Amino acid sequence: MPIVTNSDDSTNIHHPLLDSIIHSENKGIIHHEYGSIFCCKNEWLFQFFHELESIVDSTLARRLAHASLSNSLKFSYSKWDAKKGFFGISKTKHYVNAFEKWASERVYLGRGLVTSIQWPYSFHIERPLMVSIEVGEICAYLQSLINESLRYHWRDDGGSNASVTFEPIDVPYTRVQQRSLDFTHEIPISLNIDEGVGWPSRDGIPITTIPTEVFHEFYYTLNELSIKNVDDPLIEINDFANMLDNVVCIASIRACNIDEQRYLLDNYEQFKLWFNHRIESNGLGKLVSANNFDSDNRIIFQFNIPWPIIAGIILHAWQRNNGILGSIHVESIEENIVEIIIKSRREIVQNLD
Repeated sequence: MPIVTNSDDSTNIHHPLLDSIIHSENKGIIHHEYGSIFCCKNEWLFQFFHELESIVDSTLARRLAHASLSNSLKFSYSKWDAKKGFFGISKTKHYVNAFEKWASERVYLGRGLVTSIQWPYSFHIERPLMVSIEVGEICAYLQSLINESLRYHWRDDGGSNASVTFEPIDVPYTRVQQRSLDFTHEIPISLNIDEGVGWPSRDGIPITTIPTEVFHEFYYTLNELSIKNVDDPLIEINDFANMLDNVVCIASIRACNIDEQRYLLDNYEQFKLWFNHRIESNGLGKLVSANNFDSDNRIIFQFNIPWPIIAGIILHAWQRNNGILGSIHVESIEENIVEIIIKSRREIVQNLD
């Protein structure tokens, strides 16, 4: 999957994405139209899905497209509703205008540019993020616009071009009640995005934003797979964690190998600073508490995306800092709060002896 560069080289221009998001005390980063979102490097996202598909030995694109479609239905499209025109301008023209406006603003989220080939059933996507995510989003908005249920098919060249076709299906389209967003606990946004417009980037590295519910839905569909046992699992199997959690955690750790930077995590203050920078500021979760790393490493955090992904990011940083392999024991999970303990493999072997 290609890494898409920012299409606009303008400097000293406030990126439009920053005008659409706020920080919520309980839900991380909130987008005014898309709800709870998280940010990540494109490279990390591509690597995570590559590793996950390799581990489960299955293609997961259709599941991701389903998750994107299912949760995009809940988004608010009122900003892009087709407006009534004057002097007999066709309804189709209004729909096309609304779609084009929506398509152009998706780029600010880290998506490819969508253009109509044969309205409303054939489209081209230029420089897609991940075709499966984009197809789900396009299908959801298109259904809400033309009030028809659709089936999708897509093709891509593994690079900068993709095409998607839709066909109506004989299923009544029911408009899903869209969520109402609570902005009563807004706090200033501190998301680091380069100046300019177009595809968002951070320090010149392309990033994207994904609705958190898309990842939760995708994670839920993975339960339908027959997950093989992992040799030497990273997460101890108990009432709170299973083999699927191990698989997702492993994919997350491997995806972090693209990050060459090493952080010091020798005490609580260093860990808190790292967590705020790597996890909380990107909308993944929020630190509740952690010890001073003088005995077992007990960490409690709130998760906005599936917790094994965050646990993998934490364990990867911990292993790099200590130069030894680690393992995770899950103490408890209550709603979206998880308590984990990280132990070194050396300690685990000694205990077994």
